[in-house]
Amino acid sequence: MLTIIHGNDVVTSRKYYLDQKNESSITFDAESIEISEITHSLQGGGLFGPSKKIFIDNLFSRKSSKNFDAVLESLRTADDAEIYIWADKEIGVKILSAFPKHVVQSFKISQNIFGFLDSLRPNSPSNVSRFHDALNSSETEIVFAMIVRQFRLMIGLSEESGLPAGEAGKNIDEVKRLAPWQKSKLIKQASAFGKEKLLIAYKKLYKIDKAQKTGSSNLNLLQNIDILLLEI
Repeated sequence: MLTIIHGNDVVTSRKYYLDQKNESSITFDAESIEISEITHSLQGGGLFGPSKKIFIDNLFSRKSSKNFDAVLESLRTADDAEIYIWADKEIGVKILSAFPKHVVQSFKISQNIFGFLDSLRPNSPSNVSRFHDALNSSETEIVFAMIVRQFRLMIGLSEESGLPAGEAGKNIDEVKRLAPWQKSKLIKQASAFGKEKLLIAYKKLYKIDKAQKTGSSNLNLLQNIDILLLEI
C-alpha cells in the first residue's frame, strides 16, 4: 500500500508520518537516494530481506526531481511493501495522479489560523483574543509553530532584513514558494512592525521554544504566547 502524506499543516503531517514508523522501517531521502537501494528494498533484494515499511522524504523537492521518474517506476514494481511518502507542502492532483494505486492523507491548516496570523499587528489588543479563537481549531503547539513561521517570513521579506538588495526573500525556501499576493500581504504586515520589533519578537519566540523543550519555563506554552502577544 502506498500512502502519500501532504498538506500545508506541516507539523501535523510530519507527526503522522513519523508515528507510522517502527524499528524495522527504512527511510530514504529522495534528494540523495540510490535508486538501486530502494528497488532492492521494495522487491525484497535488500540485505535483510524485504522491508515491509518504506519511508521516502523530499520526493517533491527541486533537488530530487532527477530521481522522481526512477522512484515512481520502482513504486510501480513494488510487491507487498507498505510505503509512505511525505511532502512538506500541498501536492496537486495532477502529480498525485501519476502514482500507482495510493491513499492520500491531507493535512490542511484551518483558515481560522491564517486569519489570526494575518491580523497580527504591534500593540494590537486583538492579538490575544484572535489567538484564542485560533485554538478552537488547532493545538497550541501547531499555532505556535505557525506564529514562528509568520515572523520568519516577515523577516525574510523585509527590505530592512539586513540582506543585500534583492536577496531578502531568497534566504528561505518557504518565501520562494509564496504567491505574489501572499508576499504583498506579508511585506505590508512586516512594515507595520519594522525591523527592530520583528527581530525582538523572533528572539522571544526562540526563547519560548527553547524553554519549552528544556522545561526551564515556569509557564506553559499557552501562557508564554499570551505574554508575547501582549508585548509585541
